[in-house]
Amino acid sequence: MIINRGQIARDKLADLQNGQTVFADSPEIIERLRKYIIEYQLDVVEDVTDRGTWFIPKADETK
Repeated sequence: MIINRGQIARDKLADLQNGQTVFADSPEIIERLRKYIIEYQLDVVEDVTDRGTWFIPKADETK
């Protein structure tokens, strides 16, 4: 089975854009997510652990 890391990163980006927290343990996916977060100017907190990285969208204070 072929694993498309680009598609995995895009799926996780979509979850972030919908306000969901995502986890990545692959260095390649983590780096792609960081690039996407900068590109789309998302307000996200990164929680780096020894097993991977959590990307947590910041709550929108205007609601």
